[in-house]
Amino acid sequence: MQTEKNEPQNRSKVSIKKVILWMLFFIILFLLIPFFGIPLWLSSESGKNMILSKVNKSVPGELKISDLSMSWFTGVKVSQLDFSDDSGCTKITAKEFSARPRYLELIAGRISIDAARLEEPQISMDITGDCAPEIQKEKSIKIDQPNDIEEEKQSPAALLAVSNIDLTIRNGDFKIIAPGSSNDIKTLELKSINSTLALRPLGKESSFDLSLAVASDNEVSQVNTTGAIKTSEKGWSFQDTSGQFSVKIDQLNLATLGPLFKVLDVNVSAAGTLNADLDTKITKGQFDILKGKVNATDLDVTGDILKGDHIQTAKLVSDVNLNTDKDSVNISNLKIETDGLTADVKGTIPKTMTSWQDFLKADSPDYLHAKFDCDVAKTFKQVKTIAKFKQNFDINYGRLSGDIDTQALNGKRMLTGNVKLWALEGKFPVKKIVLSKPVEVDAKIISEQDKIIVDKLALDSAFAKADFSGTTDNMNYNAKIDLAKMQSDVGQFIEFKQALFGDVNLAGKAAFTKGVFSSTGNGSVKNFNMVMPDGKQILEPTAAAKYDYTADFNTKLLTIRSADVTASPGKFTLKQSQVPLDSKSNQQTNIVGNVALDLSKTKQYLNAFTSFDPKAQLAGSAQGDITLGMKGDVVTASTKQIAIKGLSLAYPGQQTFTQEYMNIGFNGRFDTANKTSTIEQLTIDSPQIKLNGNLSNEEVGQNVKTEGNFKAAYSLAAVTSLIQPFMPEGLSATGNRNDSISFSSTYPKQQPALFKSNLNAKGTFGFDTAKYMGFDIGKTDFNLAVNKGLMTIAPFTTTINQGKLNFAADADFKSTPSMLKTPKAMKVLDNIQINKQTTDTLLRYVNPLFSNLLDVSGKLNFDCNAMSFPLEKGYQNKIYVVGALEITDLRLSNSGLFDQILKATGGGSGGLMTISRTPFIVKDGIVSYDRMDVSFGNKTITFSGQIGLDERMNMKVTLPYSFGGGKTTTLPLKGTLSKPEIDLGSLLQEQLKEQLQNQFKDQLQNIFK
Repeated sequence: MQTEKNEPQNRSKVSIKKVILWMLFFIILFLLIPFFGIPLWLSSESGKNMILSKVNKSVPGELKISDLSMSWFTGVKVSQLDFSDDSGCTKITAKEFSARPRYLELIAGRISIDAARLEEPQISMDITGDCAPEIQKEKSIKIDQPNDIEEEKQSPAALLAVSNIDLTIRNGDFKIIAPGSSNDIKTLELKSINSTLALRPLGKESSFDLSLAVASDNEVSQVNTTGAIKTSEKGWSFQDTSGQFSVKIDQLNLATLGPLFKVLDVNVSAAGTLNADLDTKITKGQFDILKGKVNATDLDVTGDILKGDHIQTAKLVSDVNLNTDKDSVNISNLKIETDGLTADVKGTIPKTMTSWQDFLKADSPDYLHAKFDCDVAKTFKQVKTIAKFKQNFDINYGRLSGDIDTQALNGKRMLTGNVKLWALEGKFPVKKIVLSKPVEVDAKIISEQDKIIVDKLALDSAFAKADFSGTTDNMNYNAKIDLAKMQSDVGQFIEFKQALFGDVNLAGKAAFTKGVFSSTGNGSVKNFNMVMPDGKQILEPTAAAKYDYTADFNTKLLTIRSADVTASPGKFTLKQSQVPLDSKSNQQTNIVGNVALDLSKTKQYLNAFTSFDPKAQLAGSAQGDITLGMKGDVVTASTKQIAIKGLSLAYPGQQTFTQEYMNIGFNGRFDTANKTSTIEQLTIDSPQIKLNGNLSNEEVGQNVKTEGNFKAAYSLAAVTSLIQPFMPEGLSATGNRNDSISFSSTYPKQQPALFKSNLNAKGTFGFDTAKYMGFDIGKTDFNLAVNKGLMTIAPFTTTINQGKLNFAADADFKSTPSMLKTPKAMKVLDNIQINKQTTDTLLRYVNPLFSNLLDVSGKLNFDCNAMSFPLEKGYQNKIYVVGALEITDLRLSNSGLFDQILKATGGGSGGLMTISRTPFIVKDGIVSYDRMDVSFGNKTITFSGQIGLDERMNMKVTLPYSFGGGKTTTLPLKGTLSKPEIDLGSLLQEQLKEQLQNQFKDQLQNIFK
């Protein structure tokens, strides 16, 4: 019984085990089938045909292979490759290609191929006849394009990163058939190409080995090169590249490379025979070792790669063997000989100031022998563009030669040298240049065990002379420069916009020990004259300077212990300032200075370099500190206090601005890389002006954000006298103010003009009294608010010319030009007294009666329905006004036009007058109205028409007189607004017409009596 009961349980257990085993079997089988099946299928005829079909559909040509095999372990192998493009111009064959890809690397998105091998590849390219690139391009254009525009896709290779490629090429051949310079057919064949390439990712070392024969026109030359290169992990740059390589070229005829240049579409023409054997080692872009020889004959190279230059020499012989370290260049041999240059150098050239000091020691094992001679004109013409000289700069004649030598004798060491530039002649940019005298440097330095003696170190030229003598730890020097002669000679090569005159003298002591150069001395300039292009001048009879500085080439730091410059305006002093000598240094530049100036003597500098009014009078003294710091791209500038005493500034015809004292403080930070600037504090403190504020400017993405906050307590009378030249003529204001303003704007950095369009601001302003264009305005206070470029002036009322002014406005800074507009209809002027000034500036454009008056009085009312006017100059035709005016109790004195009207009509004097309420419009630069009645006594004259802001008129006047009784007479006005006149010719015609009518009427009455 028990056995029977257990049988179902055993059967159940066995069944579950079998199911699990069968499942595992099928899973393994499922994985093994593609693992073994894919290589088998790809190695079959159908797999090969599928791959060929895919390839041939994606390339403009046909690829054939005889055999394809694949294995997960041995890689891919292809036999008898044969490709020909559709035109038959390019053919590629290879006996065999094999490679062992790393499949897991490919799945991860990295190209990694081991043991790639290409046997006997042969490439043939023909770019002649129908195979010419321009003809092939025309054919490709004629091919019908599909209607659907497909999205541009990157090739798979462009999406993969190179991890590892090992490629070997054996017995390759590359043949090019191309047209020659004279349209003949040239053939270039690169034969016996054998190469190995080990390509690694950035930051890893890649190596190469290449040998080939260059064959053309029965000439064969051999080229071999091998090397290893390591780049930076960030990318390719020569300064981060290290490695070594060698190249050997044997009897290469450069003219045979023409077909290769044609295929590469490189505009280069080359001729000559080249032999070279070079070995080099590079570390971080610096040549550690350079060894080899170069020999070329009949060299002639030109083309785009030389940017228009033409390298041409009958011979080029170079033999070099040198190595470098951090301190010096050690030259075993350096010989160069061309048509225009010979040089022979052996020995050591120090690279640092410390190594120069070691080089000059009496027991130094180093030596230097150098001699060179250069035809400047011939050499210059070959490298003019490469060396980045301007195209209109040329040298026709000139020679630069020199020699340097070291000798050891009796425990002493001597360094002698002479460099001379003479017979220089050319043009720059089109004017002829000729050195008036050779420029020569002559040196003789003697080393003893305990000191180095500068026996002679001299510069001699027409414009400058300098002499150094003494020992390196106690050396005397002096120099003289004639600025006029310097400009005459040097100015032929370097453009001086200013004309310079004067004599510069420099004298002092210097020492150079243990890599530290120190100097103290003084300089002076006499009879200095600088003439600016616009004729402005700076004259300094005498200016002097004293200095004391140290340049430490070990720490690469310049320390200015003191420097004093004294000239007619005053004195500028530097003290304990530091400047890094290495541009890559993390040290900060610190400049600490002090200035003391007589402001009255700064006028010539202000006139020369600013738009300061030369007729203005300036007086006072200024003294204070200036601190400047620079680290990387960040500049900080500050002054605790610039103290000005007895300040007086007077512009012609204006009230003098005076302040007993004025103290100015400033603290700012400027980041040139991130293009941000912050003025953390700006303060001005004087009896009548006190200002405190800050300002910031920074880039945020593609925008610039500007913010500022200022508080000011000031006397308007003082401020207006200070800024009078920048204010509208005739504007003045009085009152003591305590105002504040804050603003911000974020605008595109490429469109700074949009600053106003995005402005947000709040502020207050006002005055006790103001005068402008004949208006005497009483105490006024109003608030300003700008929201996203829309400004609002809140409504306010004040007194003006014994009447009232009511005003409110909005301004749109987003429009061009920015327009100030009244928000609604309002009575702007209420019973204000007019005067000659208001009439001359405003009312004359309303009626020509107001032109050329001696005096005027009356009461003006102005109702405005709409008004807008531009806030920028040059847009007067944009002024728009719709309103009505009325003038009562008007009295004119000597109105030329009114006197003409009275005389023409035989009337008496005008007396008090009234201009009735007259609607008018100002639009497109024209004031126009249909009817303006001017009443005096019991008579009325009426004006109508248009007056331009440019003073042109199209006006008529209707007189209350007739020559026949019972009618008025309408006459045109002629002339301009400055000289209006009644058209008397029309008046005479009207009189004659009425007289004839009256006579005809009388005759008719006599006939019918």
